[in-house]
Amino acid sequence: MNEEQPRHDDLNLVNLPETVGGSQTRKYLNQNVVPHLLNGMRLIATEKPQDPLRVLGEYLIKQSESSKN
Repeated sequence: MNEEQPRHDDLNLVNLPETVGGSQTRKYLNQNVVPHLLNGMRLIATEKPQDPLRVLGEYLIKQSESSKN
């Protein structure tokens, strides 16, 4: 069987807060944290850095700084 896997580009089109729903805390996290976290995890999964937690942390800091601008 050859089932099509979703492309990473397609995953960016999903509106997590509307799709998942749930509690206010979950909606907040899905709107403000999860998209950045998933993108950072994709980054470290493809690059496989020596210190993945540091790279993920630095990525999240950059995302935080760019969202302020």
